[in-house]
Amino acid sequence: MNYERYPNQSLQNPLTRNMKQFNDQHKLFFGVILVALLFTGFCLTGWFFARNQIIRRPEYRLSADRILITVPPPWVPENFVPEVLQSSGLDTSTTLFDNTLPQKLSQAFLASPWVEEVRQVQIRYPAGAEVQLVYRVPVALVEMVSQGLYPVDRNGILLPTDYFISVAPEKKENYLRITGIRSMPLGVTGTLWGDPLVHTAAQLAGLLEDVTQKLGLVKIIPSHEATPTGHRITCRLQTNSKTEVLWGRFEPNDPKNSSKKKHLLEIAELYHSLDNVPAQFQPIDLSKD
Repeated sequence: MNYERYPNQSLQNPLTRNMKQFNDQHKLFFGVILVALLFTGFCLTGWFFARNQIIRRPEYRLSADRILITVPPPWVPENFVPEVLQSSGLDTSTTLFDNTLPQKLSQAFLASPWVEEVRQVQIRYPAGAEVQLVYRVPVALVEMVSQGLYPVDRNGILLPTDYFISVAPEKKENYLRITGIRSMPLGVTGTLWGDPLVHTAAQLAGLLEDVTQKLGLVKIIPSHEATPTGHRITCRLQTNSKTEVLWGRFEPNDPKNSSKKKHLLEIAELYHSLDNVPAQFQPIDLSKD
């Protein structure tokens, strides 16, 4: 066959025609993909640029005035939140877009000696953050001869002294004094005192916290008492007029604690004051209850 008469005859071959169509379709497909990738890249670049511009704006930066916390009690200092942020380093460059911000805030507040528990951290855009806290409550002051007074919570955790020294020193009279302690705190504020005598007395002070003033109690004196198998810790209570109450052994989960507390209130009501209890019934002995 003379192909010179039909110069385009090879194009009429079905296989060749299909291959050309296939190549054209692939070129179109890859062209669309390339355009889509370029468009996506352009959008991402624009987003990252815009995002960086946004997070640098003051309203998206973490600051003390953008953090709402559970209303603190009076013994927590007014600059509590700024101190927490400063001590944790969150006051410098942290933004509200940080995915780890809830964990960082939780750890920062838990590091404060005034915080017992962080219940929830919620980030609000662009308002800031809300933090639900449980605060430590001072229940007694450990009285150290020539060393001053040290506030502790119901677990025997050492608390800062600022409130009782400079803010409201008159409030010291509202708290039980734990006396007879010779040990010094083993750690810093926010940690356990480290002496079982202090821990036991603090737990008893926590139990009596709501009736301390009503009963006129001013002191808890814990001591070691020898037993056939070793020793145990017992506690005495004292009023401002030196009337003594022998509480005996104290265990935090002892069901007798409630009945002893109730009995003490009944005695105070009967005589209108613990200090009016007749001499023959003193010291008031609850150790057998």
